[in-house]
Order: sequence, then structure tokens, then C-alpha cells
Amino acid sequence: MKSSDALLDPKTGEVICQECGQPITNISESMKRTLKSFGQVVRAERKAFMMACPSCRANREVVMTQDDETVCKDCHKPIIVHAAFKLAMEEAGGLERIELTKENKTTKKTKKKVSRKKA
Repeated sequence: MKSSDALLDPKTGEVICQECGQPITNISESMKRTLKSFGQVVRAERKAFMMACPSCRANREVVMTQDDETVCKDCHKPIIVHAAFKLAMEEAGGLERIELTKENKTTKKTKKKVSRKKA
């Protein structure tokens, strides 16, 4: 019940107090639009060391397997990372290690070209 900065949560439409984290209920729709137009919205937390996963086609967190391979945290497909970048991730403590079972390991699939004979 003090004067403080507030942010609009665009997902729920609630205005959240920055000091205590509780929703403020007596905010008009016009004030919510004003907060949104000024960019005073709750932003998603960004994680360090995210890279573009070619399989997911989105930015995903990179983790390391027991074989020291870098893979996507969601789909477990390999992501190619430069050795210097991998070292920086390890030194910063931002590289999580996971253990993949044989079921989770990815295999490289190749497509066969089928040639059709002309009649």
C-alpha cells in the first residue's frame, strides 16, 4: 500500500507491484494500456548461453553430455559450438551436464534418392 513502480504482466493482464511482487487490483484498463505503451511490462528472464537449435528452430539452452558433446536441452540434438565458446561457458559455470541414455541419443538419418526411369 505504498507508492512504487509497477509492471504490467502481458500474459495475465495484471499489474504487479515491484516492491512486494503482489498484483495490484484497482488499476484501470487505460492505465494498463499506458504501462504497455511505455514498455513497463514484465519481461521474460533471459538465460546465458542460448544458441539457435537447428532441430527446434528456436533459441535453446545448450547442455553438455557425458561424452563432452554440446546438445540442445530440449530435443537433445547436437549443436555445434566453437571450442573457445565452450570453454567460456564452462568457466562461467553456465554449462549444465546431462547424461543421455541410448534411447535419447540421436542418430543421423540419411535420405536415399530414388531415381525414376523414364518410360
